[in-house]
Amino acid sequence: MKNKFLIVGGGGREAAFVNRLMEDSIVCAILPHMNPTIIECVEKTGGSYKIADVKNPAAVRLFAIECRADYVFVSADDPLACGVVDELLKHNIKAVGGTADATRIEWDKIYSIEYMNRVCPEHTPFYKIISKKSQIQPAIDEFIQKNKQIVVKPQGLTGGKGVKVMPDHLPDFSDVLKYATELLDLKPAEKVLLMEKISGFEFTIMGLTDGDSLQISPATYDYPYRYENDKGAGTGGMGCFTQADGLLPFLISSDIKICQNIMTKIIKQMKKDGLNYSGVLNGGFFKNKDGIFFMEYNSRFGDPEALNILKIIDGSFADFIVSLYEKTLDKNPVKFIKKASVVKYLVAKEYPLKSFDSMEFIIDDDKISKAGVDILYGACYRHNGKIKTLKSSRILALINTASVPSDASDKINKVIKNNFSDDLEYRSDIGSKQNLKKLSS
Repeated sequence: MKNKFLIVGGGGREAAFVNRLMEDSIVCAILPHMNPTIIECVEKTGGSYKIADVKNPAAVRLFAIECRADYVFVSADDPLACGVVDELLKHNIKAVGGTADATRIEWDKIYSIEYMNRVCPEHTPFYKIISKKSQIQPAIDEFIQKNKQIVVKPQGLTGGKGVKVMPDHLPDFSDVLKYATELLDLKPAEKVLLMEKISGFEFTIMGLTDGDSLQISPATYDYPYRYENDKGAGTGGMGCFTQADGLLPFLISSDIKICQNIMTKIIKQMKKDGLNYSGVLNGGFFKNKDGIFFMEYNSRFGDPEALNILKIIDGSFADFIVSLYEKTLDKNPVKFIKKASVVKYLVAKEYPLKSFDSMEFIIDDDKISKAGVDILYGACYRHNGKIKTLKSSRILALINTASVPSDASDKINKVIKNNFSDDLEYRSDIGSKQNLKKLSS
């Protein structure tokens, strides 16, 4: 008998979840808008869906009961931070995802870096915590004395768009002072994190955990900046790639082991602290000549990284979720196919700012599928036979696998040129030969 899974959320990441779950399960969804991929997958499996506020724990609980879900999988930042998993577990509903206290490691940047410094200080960058304006300039002076540039992070969730880095977004230290002041004025109850800017290569390792054991996914390389050659504003992520060997051009096996050890220590400490954590610990790291350094943790599958990893998981994604809940991950190790993967998001010209108007366009899903490329919808819905965009966030993602990232990248670029109008923009350099060469140097 098939299990019934309830997915919470409506983005491209959740579309990837239902796309895999429909292979051997009944899928239900509670989501904020009529995401075409999610709705179609739910209907194909005979499941049900509800349009509702996914940040409302009671609404999620009531629909979980209504649709008779066997398991609820929560892996979106806002529902996790709002305590959706807490509400479900409190009512004896089988939920996979961290509790609000456990996922604080993502939604509170101050707590996160202090937790990391407590467990693995040798991998923690220099940082200062700011709670009032009078502390900003003295803290900046310490960075100047150490000859270090600064990354400014708001304490809470920003969807990847609140972080500003010297010199890309903050040309000099006076701009750091101005931005940190603005953040304190905007949210006086929150603190601001000033963190050492680590030069080097940024990458992500997803730790798959049931709270007891931890396994890791292939390393992913994300492209957070809006335009080619890493120009423009920070975004939720324009795309991502993985390699067939699980490494990246600048990583070796021992680097991966270091990251795995760091995340294992974090999970063990969380268990000691009585924090109920299951799902994904998404670790952001830097590598440079001095070693591996922590950047941030996300307490769920990353987006776009999840789209890569879901594509190359070998076996049942449903069985994986069950093993997380039953705490049997060590007996059911996750395997990955030996292929490279590339994801590219298509966005409106104004992104990451809101668009002035919605767009409508026709997409031939079958034609794209026959070209060997997967399509997963995000911030859009079907309207009178067309795809209509929401006025914010990423519209849709294209995914492909190949022996090397550049081949997958080239195929996606070709599909975009043959099937999409210039009204949608993307980064052609994600996973390209030229970019891979740059990452190898």
